[in-house]
Amino acid sequence: MRKFLLLGVLFGAWIGTNQTAQAVQVNPKGLGEVLIYPYYTVNNDLNTLYSIVNTTDQPKAIKVRFLEGDIGRDVLIFNVYLAPYDVWTGALVPTTSTVAGHIGEDSALHVTAEQSCAPFLVRSGQEFLPFLVDLDSGNNDMQRSRHGYMEVLEMGVVTGEAAQAVVHGEFGLTDDCDLLEDDWADNGEWDFDSLDEPSGGLMGSATLVNVAEGLAMSYDAIALQNFWQGAGIHTDPGSESPNLSDASPESRVLLGNGDVADSEWSNGYEAVSAVLMNQSVMNEYAFDQIVDGKTEWVLTFPTKRYHTTSGFPVAPPFRFPWDGWYSCDEFSIAIYDRSVRIDFATVGGGIRPPITPPPSTCFASNVFEFIRAGSNAHVTSEVLGTQNHLTFEGPEGDPPTTENGWARVVYASSTQKMEPDSGVGFLGLPVTGFAVQQFTNANASFGLLAQYGSIFSHKYQVATDE
Repeated sequence: MRKFLLLGVLFGAWIGTNQTAQAVQVNPKGLGEVLIYPYYTVNNDLNTLYSIVNTTDQPKAIKVRFLEGDIGRDVLIFNVYLAPYDVWTGALVPTTSTVAGHIGEDSALHVTAEQSCAPFLVRSGQEFLPFLVDLDSGNNDMQRSRHGYMEVLEMGVVTGEAAQAVVHGEFGLTDDCDLLEDDWADNGEWDFDSLDEPSGGLMGSATLVNVAEGLAMSYDAIALQNFWQGAGIHTDPGSESPNLSDASPESRVLLGNGDVADSEWSNGYEAVSAVLMNQSVMNEYAFDQIVDGKTEWVLTFPTKRYHTTSGFPVAPPFRFPWDGWYSCDEFSIAIYDRSVRIDFATVGGGIRPPITPPPSTCFASNVFEFIRAGSNAHVTSEVLGTQNHLTFEGPEGDPPTTENGWARVVYASSTQKMEPDSGVGFLGLPVTGFAVQQFTNANASFGLLAQYGSIFSHKYQVATDE
């Protein structure tokens, strides 16, 4: 009897381990089935370059999605079929729209020189498209597409005849990408062998480049592993599916004390939100006058649209539905200089309409600009070039204006929390991003103006609802 009892315990432990292994989680090693790029921009003479790398010996079908910064509406979607060990790169550059109803509006253009199979994509220049932005009547100018974020989702491993078609042959060209394009064009259905389950192994990065100023600042994409439970979803190149709402409805989060929190949710996007939930966001700032220092923070909420665009009431932890213009969530911010002078900052700057304390993040992609105490706020942020930004002054001190330090953003409203169907709940909001710093040295050497730029990932504190 004891023998059977022991076997039952071991079997139960194996089942628990197997289920947990399928829970969505952030892979700190940078590899996964899904990649999230927290920010792109083509404002302020910046271009955004990105890469997607297949580190495996399997050909993969991936969905590439660009989402504008207001609420994360898709502005460009396409499929790429990566050969084993393949790399896909592309660039976003500024343009003006030629799409009916939006002619002449500031927009973005995607270009690539890659030869990997990407059916129907105009490689020489594909404009961002307004069709989902047009859902927000009155706030549908393509200007909002000039900054935002990016997602890459593995749909599965390509098999059979299609797998051979995406392999690179002589001169780096794919063997027969036209075969895949013709198949999609025929009836909008995939008529080759079904894809095998996604196996992960994707990694990626992005670089913000100002060509005229000789400035480049890079970051790594966030990798999610165990996104799927079993098979992925393989759709035609223009489909809005799959997306982050298609994740496994289970999450696994590494807590600050080393414990692991497992949770089950009603929806896949809640599981993704759970692994991105943070109550505090911390980073540094610097605006040293001698080198014209500038600092801006990006705070992006990749799942915000799933929580806020389906009507009222919204899905926690967000509080208010997207009304076509805003969906705002309060936070507090404490700003410290290097001598531990502190300012509990109020908000100013270019966000519309004026937001009174406490400050709020109202978009999917938000920019904070840090300036010296007593300085005038900028209508457009100086580094990333966005008008929808919040401005924060550093603490006053002796000397009268301090120039560098760090800050902490806290989401601590009692309503900013997620409660799972089972397992551990979390406080805060599902946020990611980084700080960008730029310095200009007019005295690097005679006749030389030197530019320096860096990106620093945010640091976070996770809080459970226990």
